[in-house]
Amino acid sequence: MAKGRNEKWRFDVYGLRVPAVVSGIVLSLAALLLSLAPALASPSGVVISELRARGPAGGNDEFVELLNTSTKDVDISGYKLQGCASASGGPSDRATVPADTALKPGDHYLFTNSGSGGYSGAVPGDRAYSTGFTDFQASNASGARLVDASGGVIDGVGSPNSPCREGTGITTPTANGDSSFERKSDGRQDTDDNAADFAGPKAGGPQNLSGGGGEPGPEITKIHAVQGPGDGSPLAGRTVTVEGVVTGIDDEVGAGFGSGNTIRRFPEDAGIFVQEEAADADADPDTSEGVFVGFVRDRAAYKPGDVVRVNGRVGEKFGLTMISETFDREPEEVGSVPVPAPVEIDAARAEAQDPASRPYYETLEGMRARLAVGTANSGGTNKFGELFMTPGTDRDRVFRTDTEPALIATDADAGAGDPGNPYRDPDGSTTEVDADLFDTVEGVVGPMGFSFENYRIMVQPGDLPAVTDTGVAYPYEELEPAESRQFRVASFNVENYFPVGGALDGGNVSQDEFDEKTARLTDAIDDRLERPEVVAVQEVYDLATLRTLAASVGGYTAHLEEGNDSRGIDVGFLIEDGVKVEGVTQYGKAATAPEGLDCSDVPGGLFDRPPLAVEVTARGFGGFTVFSNHFASKAAPDACREAQAAFVRDRVAELEDAGKRSIVAGDLNAFEDESALRTLEGGTTTLDNLWDTAPEQGRYSFAFQGRLQTLDHVLVTQGLKNRAGDFRYAHFDNDYFERDDPTDGHHVSDHDPPVLTLSK
Repeated sequence: MAKGRNEKWRFDVYGLRVPAVVSGIVLSLAALLLSLAPALASPSGVVISELRARGPAGGNDEFVELLNTSTKDVDISGYKLQGCASASGGPSDRATVPADTALKPGDHYLFTNSGSGGYSGAVPGDRAYSTGFTDFQASNASGARLVDASGGVIDGVGSPNSPCREGTGITTPTANGDSSFERKSDGRQDTDDNAADFAGPKAGGPQNLSGGGGEPGPEITKIHAVQGPGDGSPLAGRTVTVEGVVTGIDDEVGAGFGSGNTIRRFPEDAGIFVQEEAADADADPDTSEGVFVGFVRDRAAYKPGDVVRVNGRVGEKFGLTMISETFDREPEEVGSVPVPAPVEIDAARAEAQDPASRPYYETLEGMRARLAVGTANSGGTNKFGELFMTPGTDRDRVFRTDTEPALIATDADAGAGDPGNPYRDPDGSTTEVDADLFDTVEGVVGPMGFSFENYRIMVQPGDLPAVTDTGVAYPYEELEPAESRQFRVASFNVENYFPVGGALDGGNVSQDEFDEKTARLTDAIDDRLERPEVVAVQEVYDLATLRTLAASVGGYTAHLEEGNDSRGIDVGFLIEDGVKVEGVTQYGKAATAPEGLDCSDVPGGLFDRPPLAVEVTARGFGGFTVFSNHFASKAAPDACREAQAAFVRDRVAELEDAGKRSIVAGDLNAFEDESALRTLEGGTTTLDNLWDTAPEQGRYSFAFQGRLQTLDHVLVTQGLKNRAGDFRYAHFDNDYFERDDPTDGHHVSDHDPPVLTLSK
């Protein structure tokens, strides 16, 4: 029916423009024409010509047939088939006609129900839908409606109480059977009264576009065929067309640093997750029915439950099977269905899977999944919006050396809103799951993704899980203030402490950002660390910046020397007033690396951040030297850190030969069992790493890809080890998520400070 049509031009489809008030001769001519052909109420001439709401196979054995009754070609691109639900009566989209679809005069177009027990006819449909019309007889309120791309109503048919009906409406049989209803006059009669226009029930005779001279649609590849039974797609490198239900989005374009601190963006990282409809899934438990589609530009246009058709190239990106959509061919909406129920993750199967390949999780890749309950056993939510968990409620930290096949993360990318610079806005997501170490998380739901060697559930907007505070106490107060007979030395990588205007993460530090970082570091040193007498610091831009922190904390003096790092980060010290400083020495700024090694931003150099040593005298402890170190990053060869360790070891040996004692502290970017630490403890000095004296479950300073590990160390020489009354790592960074408090020191850095308390 044409809503809002001009009744004065009823017969214009026949080429006549006849006013309603005319002479009797014209009225007679109009009556003659009306007797020869039915009235056409559709504004385009396209009508619902036949439909079946219940067929031989059951209540979902449905089809809806269209017919172009006009004398012209009609472009039906974007037309939508809608259904009126019996519960609410409101229309909702079932399927959308794809672009570049036109009906010639007399052409048909066929929609068919692809749901369970759906269409059983021999004539293939042109477009599928999977949510039926709830059996017209069930409440006398159901129906089908055709609208154009802008939502204008083209035609409708429904039960007597349906808003989709025209006129009286039709009543369909309640029993299964081939019970079709077809418009009279070969599908053309349209007097705006369904009861008068449709004949039935009768045997169905559906016709499709190809039967009327149209071209068949593209070949559809099933998503499980794209995924295959292994960890790699058997169709990698091929261009395919898939059709499935949208289950979620990833709304953060990937980014990485190029030359000159510029940001390189990776648009293929943002896209949608698509899952095969249940009726089209295979019976193979080793194949996933979901896949990620990258390069999708307008993710917000696709809602969970939308059925889309996607054309793109199958590929593997760092272990994730994905489809990269064909350039300038966005996913095409072809209908809507209920969002598939999530697959429940089986904790026993997750724990039993091979820890290297994780085949069980692979069978869920791309699918909507649910973790009923998990425990944050790898620390708190990290700066990338990830929270790593193990299924169940056991509280058991996951360390670097542990085998934990069931480890799984939540990921906040779906609510990221595609920030212009992800590095500067890592905490802006609406889907971040905030939790501390050992907190319980229930009802994690979302598509299963894979990146950075871990499977993760992509939590979707409006579907956050419940977090129960069962974890570590907040605030962190494990350290007591040092007593009069104690002396405390800490090492603290403060993570990118840059001044206003400093180039950081593809942008420049603002005054507000600098003030917040300073306030939070102040809280960390003053309250969390309880004001150590000596704080060896790393990743500070310059002396002026460190002096700002010293003044903010109060009662400290800053020491720093510029090094060679191209980003400008240096090592330094905060020394509490009252501690006597005998001298400050930078070692190795011009030291050279072993031949063939590239260890520094200076060609042939050994250090980007040369070690800085401060000689202090502590009342009751005598004099000793503390080294602040920041060895080459993990991206550099182990041999670089080994050479740097050898250099520091030799300086300590020289001091020991002179009868002096030393403490070597800092971010060594090396694990306790790696060559750098073995070199420092190699026997030419009495240096001893205190890592193994810390409480066993607290031996970590860093979290990486869901595993707790140690990069920061404190080593002491003979004469100080026997004074080591306590050594531990202050876990106010990795054990906690970042609070919404610009003065809170928790999670101000990605490193936990090691703290040595010397006792008389």
